[in-house]
Amino acid sequence: MSMSCQNQPEGVTMHERLSKYLTEDPEDRLRGHLGRRLGDPLKSRTNDGRFRVNPLLLILSFVALVVVGIFVFFSYGLP
Repeated sequence: MSMSCQNQPEGVTMHERLSKYLTEDPEDRLRGHLGRRLGDPLKSRTNDGRFRVNPLLLILSFVALVVVGIFVFFSYGLP
């Protein structure tokens, strides 16, 4: 029992198909997705055109950093 793909032309590898797909739509790359996810939902670019991070993400990462710092201090800092 073997599987054959009738829709794929002979001699075309997956790498060639993937590179063709990525050149057709450059916005469908990982960097574009991450930029849209991490960017500010109201205004993702400043007036200068620089990337603007989501403020909620900044606050949550700061709180997580403080919590990890407190945990490390009380775990290893106290005699």
